[in-house]
Amino acid sequence: MTAPALEALPTRPRKASAGRRRRHQHQLAWRLHQIAPGAATILVTPIWLDGSGHSVRHYLARALDRDGQIIKFAAGGSQRIAALLQGAYPQADWNRPQTWTAETNTVTVRRAMSNADMRAAIQRMEARAAALEAELNFERERHFELTTAASFRDSREAGYIDRTGLEAS
Repeated sequence: MTAPALEALPTRPRKASAGRRRRHQHQLAWRLHQIAPGAATILVTPIWLDGSGHSVRHYLARALDRDGQIIKFAAGGSQRIAALLQGAYPQADWNRPQTWTAETNTVTVRRAMSNADMRAAIQRMEARAAALEAELNFERERHFELTTAASFRDSREAGYIDRTGLEAS
């Protein structure tokens, strides 16, 4: 009895000549920007899903702009991005997370986060949460001012117009 195949996808989905690989690398930035416009870095991580008893490898891609904000792309974009990167860089170890950088058009192994990196990320997230909380509090106060004005003139000056009597006619 033979052992069952653990994975249906090959490590390198396509092999190409050196000239074709160079052309893929030359066109790579343009092709990736068609999927994720404005991407400065793309992180590709292999994940193994085990829904039916067999491990199957898929790729999860996350595109980030120059400010580190996530760029959303259409469904299936992760697989398309992974296929493009694997075709251009078949020598990379695709069993490990890889980072593509638009500035240099290179793929590097993603390093593990250090404690300092995690602390810095937590501080950035706490600052962002505080800014969002302040914005939310401002909007709550503004809503309270608009809905509790002493008279119609006060509410109109504040920018709120009561339309409850107007809509019935």
